[in-house]
Amino acid sequence: MDAREAVGRRYGEHLTDRDLLALADGEPDRVAPLRRRPELVLDLLDRPAVADAVLTARRDENGRFRHVSPFLVFAAAVHRTSRALVGRLHTPDRTAPRTRVPIFDAPVLAAFADDPEHRLHLAELLASYSRLTSGVVWRRDEWGRRRERWDELDLPALARLLGAVPADQQPGVWRRIGDGALFLAGVFPEHAERTLGGPRLARLTGAGEGPVTELLEQLAGRAYAHVGGAVPAGVAESPQMARRFLALVAERHLFPSGGLLAAGR
Repeated sequence: MDAREAVGRRYGEHLTDRDLLALADGEPDRVAPLRRRPELVLDLLDRPAVADAVLTARRDENGRFRHVSPFLVFAAAVHRTSRALVGRLHTPDRTAPRTRVPIFDAPVLAAFADDPEHRLHLAELLASYSRLTSGVVWRRDEWGRRRERWDELDLPALARLLGAVPADQQPGVWRRIGDGALFLAGVFPEHAERTLGGPRLARLTGAGEGPVTELLEQLAGRAYAHVGGAVPAGVAESPQMARRFLALVAERHLFPSGGLLAAGR
């Protein structure tokens, strides 16, 4: 099995029959071939008309909603944004709140986004935050046992879980720390600056204080280094590229603002 087929199989594990029906333009006879060969889904999502049909689904004539999974929606957004990079010389990047500047390395970012494993990882990452997981752990300190709540986007609390879970579960916690760092930096950078500014994030990265986005990129790289092959090497080694691409997906499809990429939709 080659890498593309392996990625296609992962897509197939996420996609529901309704997802495949949506990709098959509502033709039931085309669902079974997609289920047998899920790598064909990658080709379908690379077609702008198919991806746009998923992203712009509306109430149909009979008053029924087309239900698709969060993974399909985010996979369509990832593929559509990736295709929009082809042929561009520059892309916008955030340097401050409401401030974007063009970065003239769009071909490099396009090559990063064209990798099927990178697309899969980022679509899975986005879909995984469609519902947040939270919980409670009991910790023992000098005053005895105390109850501590955590959720997946409270990165300092999530990092404290590393001391409360068995060693074989720690790679999973590290992955969620890395995913959360990229998600916050790419999709909700203003929220990250409000909640993670100052020494809290610097302690997690082991670095000095600095711009929150840069610290989150460093944290993602550090966290993914503990995960091994569960994260594509290109993402683990280039968290900045992953963050920038997530930012483009967010600006183009989650919070569309008519920016540089939106013009090519």
